[in-house]
Amino acid sequence: MSGSALWVMIVKGLREYAGIFVFLIVLKLIDTDDQHTFYDNMRILFLLCAGYLVLAALTAFISWYFKKYYIEGGKLIFIHGFFGKETTSIPLDKVQSMRTKQGFIYRVLELRGVLFDTLASKSAEIELILDDRDWKTLMERVEMQEAVADVVAAAGVEEQAVRLNFSNSNLIKGAFCQNHLQGMAVLFAALSVVYNTVSSIDYHTLEHIINYVDTQAETLSPQPSDYVAVALALYFFVMLLWIGKVFLRYANMQVQMARGYLTFESGLISRRSIRFLYDKVCTVYVKRNFLERRLHGSTVILRQAVNATDEKKGADIKVYGSDSADDFLDWWLGKGYGSSAEILTARSGYGLMWHVLRIDILLSLAAAAALACFDLYGWLLLPAAWLVISVAKGSMAVRRSRITLKEDYIEIHNGKFADIRNYVKYCNVEVVRLKANPFTPYTHRVSLTLSTNGTVFTLRSLKEQDARDICERLVFPCLQDI
Repeated sequence: MSGSALWVMIVKGLREYAGIFVFLIVLKLIDTDDQHTFYDNMRILFLLCAGYLVLAALTAFISWYFKKYYIEGGKLIFIHGFFGKETTSIPLDKVQSMRTKQGFIYRVLELRGVLFDTLASKSAEIELILDDRDWKTLMERVEMQEAVADVVAAAGVEEQAVRLNFSNSNLIKGAFCQNHLQGMAVLFAALSVVYNTVSSIDYHTLEHIINYVDTQAETLSPQPSDYVAVALALYFFVMLLWIGKVFLRYANMQVQMARGYLTFESGLISRRSIRFLYDKVCTVYVKRNFLERRLHGSTVILRQAVNATDEKKGADIKVYGSDSADDFLDWWLGKGYGSSAEILTARSGYGLMWHVLRIDILLSLAAAAALACFDLYGWLLLPAAWLVISVAKGSMAVRRSRITLKEDYIEIHNGKFADIRNYVKYCNVEVVRLKANPFTPYTHRVSLTLSTNGTVFTLRSLKEQDARDICERLVFPCLQDI
């Protein structure tokens, strides 16, 4: 790797050993038996800083010097190790995904971190830090290797890549159209932190605060409308934080679709990209809620096969705002996927409504009982309104829930207030399970669970015979040709 990569590794080393360094500094500061003078303490602090820098630089140099890679015979060969050298060899056509990251330091030094994944492992096989020249050379070799297998048989030429650019205005629009309960969850989390902080205050301090509030109560005298205004202001503030978070992660988004693979790049300050084969996609998720339909947008998520490398940050590809579902489905399912003939369909019954409502009913009853105990009968409208909304939610869930088998793929509908469609290929289905309940002998309704290598779908209250027909067709795919 280039010499500039050493600086990135030094920064990583500083971050890795920062905890130990801070611990030593704090230990020195709280040492009450210390008899050293001020200048002696400054000298000790200087030595600690010097040792911290030397340790980070030394470990970074060892890691950088003993890491080498080259490409030979269509294989990426990676050599690393200090005491014992380890050689990893990966065929380029077995690399299922290739992710890059460009933080602030990376972009200043014109570098990018590259991680390679295969389906044989749940962690990154290789992580390299490359400059632009090495990155372009690596990409040329990878594309050259893929070109051998990706030549269109009929025409004898490579299929032209399609590039999609997504505007930042659509991204902001799409972030705003997401479920606003995400903002409420952040708000309640912040309020819980404030509550815990107040609860831990010293008793005498808390008594002074209570006395002050009591003396100022007459001048403050907030009205119920004031509480509503404050809650709305906090809610919109949290929503702005949510939109800002999405904007920083997905700004200036670019997607390139070619035969057999997709390249996705986004990020305002820290750029990240991922390049993966379409075989690693296990489900294409398309959501349209009320706002998205009105604003002619959608949320598209490409769910990938299980890989633990990027679990914390999320390995799924998300596109907010733009109505680009057809482009991704054309790439994954093939052009003309919409004309695929329908084979079987099974719809959920009203047993699904009970599954959706059971928690809401219990919460509403508990809230109503608590309000009645304190003679707050006027507030009973709140749990009643919540129950009405829950019934509407359950009714919409029953209306939307269904599974449809088509000739070329499976389409799973779900969602409550939003229309959600999940597209799955037959070859990605790994487990199919039927589950009966104590009422099945009377209702003839069962649950069907369908699992892929990354997603699980459960459709409840299906007609027993329809569910068995679908199960047999998924378990024995050869029946599709009969």
